[in-house]
Amino acid sequence: MRIFVAGGTGAIGRPLVAALVAAGHDVTVFSRSAERVAALGLPDVAAAVGDALREDEVTSSVQRAAPDVVINQLTSLAQSANPLAVKRGFDQTSRLRREASGTLVAAARTAGARRVIAQSISFVYRPGPGMRSETDPLWTEATGQIGRLAHSLATLESATLGDAQVEGVVLRYGSFYGPGTYFAPGGLYASMLSRRLLPVAGDGAGRFGLVHIDDAAAATVAALDGPVGIFNVVDDVPAPASEWLPYVATLLGAKPPRRVPEAVARVGAGKFLAYLMCDQPAVSNERARTELGWSPRFPDWHDGLRDALTGS
Repeated sequence: MRIFVAGGTGAIGRPLVAALVAAGHDVTVFSRSAERVAALGLPDVAAAVGDALREDEVTSSVQRAAPDVVINQLTSLAQSANPLAVKRGFDQTSRLRREASGTLVAAARTAGARRVIAQSISFVYRPGPGMRSETDPLWTEATGQIGRLAHSLATLESATLGDAQVEGVVLRYGSFYGPGTYFAPGGLYASMLSRRLLPVAGDGAGRFGLVHIDDAAAATVAALDGPVGIFNVVDDVPAPASEWLPYVATLLGAKPPRRVPEAVARVGAGKFLAYLMCDQPAVSNERARTELGWSPRFPDWHDGLRDALTGS
């Protein structure tokens, strides 16, 4: 089938486009730069160049591609540990979710596409005990950066699922690891752990839903057909911050992370990182497993991170 991927040169875009081509699909990648599309090293992939925040450029690109499915993977996240760069990346990504998501759905409808698949995230669920499923709400009533992030995701999800003429699928991905992610050597988390700049906050009870970038790409390919709606895409084993931080440090050959009181982390690291490290609830992947027929190659983050960081 013909697939239009917006954001096909980022961390998940690269393995996703490769997986789509390997499956025999005709792929067009929308990017601000034809050079970035060429750098994918996939000569059969067509480039559509434009600005995702320009409605006319998005619409004309989708119409020319005439896709069966549009995949929205638009983000603009910084790898830098500089707080200002991280904030700018979050703000720009939230803007893309608010403004470009509806444009892509409208363009898909006009071009006759049957389905839109959009990237959301599984780590802004409301904190509290228990395992979160797709029927649980995002934490939109939070204040500050968490609230802004949750609202932008709610806008993206509503636009993706709310068009009666286009099938909508939302993939709430967990925290990516693997090549090109925060966990890769040189990535944000790995760099901070190597320099002991990422401490365990409080008791480190935040339970990350991790997923290898290739497993996330495989779930996206699985979502080209079949049921619609929201799916959590995480591995099988929730990862408490108190466990994965020292585990990754060990794999990197770094000293164990420092420990700081939770109150200090909330002031020094910001509310969002403190939420991730201290309050993030566990997430279930049962629906993706049963309805998409997806199963992660790395169901346990211990094995996946070891493979990603040491090759063993």
